[in-house]
Amino acid sequence: MPEPLHNAAGAPIYVDHISWVTAEDHLYTLDWPTPDDYFYVSPHIYMEDHYYGRVGTLTRSLMADGKRMTAGDLALMVMERLSTKATWDWLILAQTCPERHALNAPLARMLETAPWHVNYPLGLSHLGALAGTEAIQAAQWSIGRKERAAIVLVEQRVLHDDGQVGYGLQAESQGDTADMAVALQACKDQGALQVRYAGRRIIHSDEAASFASEVLDIIRELMDGCEAEHVIFQSRLGLHMSGSSILNIGPSKTVCVPHTDYQSGDVWIQLAEKLQRGMIGPDERVVMVSWDGDHLISACCVHVIHIPLLSRLTMIQEIRTT
Repeated sequence: MPEPLHNAAGAPIYVDHISWVTAEDHLYTLDWPTPDDYFYVSPHIYMEDHYYGRVGTLTRSLMADGKRMTAGDLALMVMERLSTKATWDWLILAQTCPERHALNAPLARMLETAPWHVNYPLGLSHLGALAGTEAIQAAQWSIGRKERAAIVLVEQRVLHDDGQVGYGLQAESQGDTADMAVALQACKDQGALQVRYAGRRIIHSDEAASFASEVLDIIRELMDGCEAEHVIFQSRLGLHMSGSSILNIGPSKTVCVPHTDYQSGDVWIQLAEKLQRGMIGPDERVVMVSWDGDHLISACCVHVIHIPLLSRLTMIQEIRTT
């Protein structure tokens, strides 16, 4: 008998606006030989070289409007699009990758420099891609009935990844990974998208076929419980299961697995793009599933009451050769 989903209770939240920006790897340049903000990134370089026995770890930069963009900058971009009101009751920020400004976390800088006031800031870390769904549980716990919240997911990989071989590990094809920031305007009252945290589950299987079979059994259980017509897989999870019957979950069920994975924001970016293209519409339900890259998956159920505001931002890039 399968074990129950963990921590799946709680009142839903409502999302009225999704704002997002993406930063694919081709937009980055290598910092060589030494970046002019070396003071900020040097702790990352020291730690990487020390823990992995490397020499001369390189960093990389995303340039826009003549300056290096940080994860905090990306988070501010998407959050500022959500609302012009001067106060947020809650700001829930989730980030796992190291911030370029190693000595000054993005949440603190956002609270210091942004024009709006936050009554209750909450930072989540080390959740990886699971933050896209686990942050919903944090919001359900935190947001009061009449309160407004901004849920912000952001990741920027500052260190240059020269492949798994550079770390003495075997390479595995898992598609492309890209950076992003996603902001959700949320409340507990009513709104465009009703979002319920559906819980997390440990996958016990290691062998590829049994892993995929176990995940699909859980997805079918979730879709039946949520009466969902659609499922959105964390792209990396979908690619990991590509040899299975992932596209045949059930009659009248839709699933699509993009090649690029946007980490914790991936499932929300997929949802927003499908809403924009009319692939998901009002009164339809979606199960969103994120994955930690190992043995843990986490899920949310989304009921589309009506189409929310959707803001896809584009950076003005200054692309430089190295």
